[in-house]
Amino acid sequence: MNVEALSCQCCGAPLKMGNSVCTCEYCGQTNIVSGETGKYIDLLNRANELRQKCEFDRAFRIYEDILDRNPPFVDILWAKTLCEYGIEYVQDPASTRYIPTLHRIKDESILNSDSFNEAVDMADDIQKAELKNAAMTIAGIQEEYLNIAGNEKPYDVFICYKETDDETGLRTPDSETGNKLFELLSGYGLKVFFSRITLQDKLGVNYEPYIFAALKSAPVMVVIGTKAEYFNAVWVKNEWSRFYKWQELDDQKLLLFACDDITDLPYAFRRMQAQLLSEPDAIENLAENVRDHVFKIKGDNADLVSAKCPECLKILHIDPSEKASICPHCKKPFIVLDAIVKNSPSGNRIKCPHCGKDQERNKYGCIYCHKPY
Repeated sequence: MNVEALSCQCCGAPLKMGNSVCTCEYCGQTNIVSGETGKYIDLLNRANELRQKCEFDRAFRIYEDILDRNPPFVDILWAKTLCEYGIEYVQDPASTRYIPTLHRIKDESILNSDSFNEAVDMADDIQKAELKNAAMTIAGIQEEYLNIAGNEKPYDVFICYKETDDETGLRTPDSETGNKLFELLSGYGLKVFFSRITLQDKLGVNYEPYIFAALKSAPVMVVIGTKAEYFNAVWVKNEWSRFYKWQELDDQKLLLFACDDITDLPYAFRRMQAQLLSEPDAIENLAENVRDHVFKIKGDNADLVSAKCPECLKILHIDPSEKASICPHCKKPFIVLDAIVKNSPSGNRIKCPHCGKDQERNKYGCIYCHKPY
């Protein structure tokens, strides 16, 4: 059955359609509307519901499917941008206003997002003003989160798991397993992100900056799942799917799974080797494998430098004494010096006059305070 009204991107209430920008009479938030998307109202409402439940990947695929079959629409491009940055609008109890919350920080400002800028280019004057205002609000929160994340020390391992069972409300076996793995890895001297312990002193603050810092810096992620639904739980999937994307760009990142049954794994990973928790000394063996990989990376990197392939732009770790090499990702040859310069140009680092940190210069000055230089 078709749904006649498009739902508000903030609160989900039905909108009274009018101009290209309309205000929700329930929450007062502004919505961008394209008349051309009227025949996709059912799909758009479904995608909006998924995004509000923080199932950003599923919502993103709906928007992508619509855009693949049609010319670009301003409202869908904006909704796609919201998914890319994991935006959920949450009602502030004090002001009752709906405020954007980020669940997927990126180093790139939302103001530089391709989908956002494409939406702005297509928008009429009223839409353009609303888009820029909404994006500036999100960019401000993003800068604040990046400031927090930038001051976190790098992690060696990220343990991804579901803490509480949705039906029983009790602590999951995965949490117990993760705790044991955390203790073993910490005993090896590794810095481990395990939310039950790592975030226990972060009550009352948003966890995303700390999760982002750990996901980005840790060379190893271990995903624990004793049930198929635990692997696909919203926040568990949000973590391992983001790490998987970083793994595609960095040849030293390693994604490991631990489960009771190989068929419980997400379908795309069922052909990967996984640690079966039913095997003798499973956690001990898993901890040793993780330790060996981390120590190997630390040893290998002692004489290596980070670089970026000039062809595919993926992160590499190469010997600076070599003149040329071949990228393991795109198989293209490259000049080592070019790759090093592309990753960190000698003239592109500054001591930020605002925070005093030596950082690679970008549009905002540095990743800590994002002050104009």
